[in-house]
Amino acid sequence: MRIEHIAADLADRLAGRMLRRALLAAAIAALALVAIYQFTNAGLLALTAAYGELDATLTVGAIYAALALVGIIYWILQGRAVKSSLPASGRQGELQVIMLVEALMLGYTMARRREPTP
Repeated sequence: MRIEHIAADLADRLAGRMLRRALLAAAIAALALVAIYQFTNAGLLALTAAYGELDATLTVGAIYAALALVGIIYWILQGRAVKSSLPASGRQGELQVIMLVEALMLGYTMARRREPTP
């Protein structure tokens, strides 16, 4: 099996895995939206029985507004630059993987080189 075939097979597997994950994420998002809708209706009914329709609607609206505000604040704070507290030795894992790949590439190149034996 040639290296081009191996690379193409690996790309096909990764694309298939990404597609399955995307479909799973879409299904989870749809189910989460349905759950939010159902819980909102149940909470609205319970609050309506206890406090009246206007107060129940205002309470549910306030809860959603507070959640949206928390999400906006999180989104704004997430975009700020954060100084890395990892020392240079924190990248040891990356360096080991890079050295391993380089060794594999060198070994592959050396194996393909055909020198006459003395």
